[in-house]
Amino acid sequence: MTEFLVLKGMMRNYLLKLKDGYLLVDTSWPGRYKRFKRKIKKYNLQVTDIKYLLLTHTHTDHTGFANNLLKDSGAKLIVHENAVPLLRKGVMESEAEPTNRFMRVMFRFVHKLVATTYPGITIEENRIITIKKDEDIPIPKEIGLKGKIIATFGHTNDSISLILEDGKGFIGDLCTNNIWLFIGLGQKPPLNVGKDIVLKSWEKLVVNGVKKIYPAHGKPFLVEKLKIKSEN
Repeated sequence: MTEFLVLKGMMRNYLLKLKDGYLLVDTSWPGRYKRFKRKIKKYNLQVTDIKYLLLTHTHTDHTGFANNLLKDSGAKLIVHENAVPLLRKGVMESEAEPTNRFMRVMFRFVHKLVATTYPGITIEENRIITIKKDEDIPIPKEIGLKGKIIATFGHTNDSISLILEDGKGFIGDLCTNNIWLFIGLGQKPPLNVGKDIVLKSWEKLVVNGVKKIYPAHGKPFLVEKLKIKSEN
């Protein structure tokens, strides 16, 4: 079983234990880097213990301090190839639309309060591991985890998920868990590029052996809660 730490807040960050260091799933908003460092210090960790950063997609709350962390840690970056040019520019993937009426109202308000840009990624290309098109790849041996990294479009067109051999799925915003922030969504993502695309990616989670889902927003839940058939 893979050991991991959960850093709780407005969103959840996951630190997966490797043989030598950690893999971090997503960052947070641009101004939260110092807070992140304080959080990991409680576990006697520092940013140089992070050897890999996996960004599930390019929304600002997931990529905000990625460049700072990559510079300070020397970590390698794992992303979908569609994310790379956006990360270089420091902009969000912008094709997604709110999933329901409540989300449309909420996001008009949120976008007035928070920036949708972040510091662009400046690391060398040889430090970037990319997932191409809609392929699924085994986790590179150098990382030391057993499982797959798969393209799971639906929330965005650059979304990926980390699937471990023991059935854990770290999926970013492909699913949520109906916390107060996302009223009425159930497990649906707050934004989507096509509901049918979301469902296909949910099905990919099942096909790839996911038993428990670890979202960025909300508590973990069993994959059966997705109720994929009832959504069709």
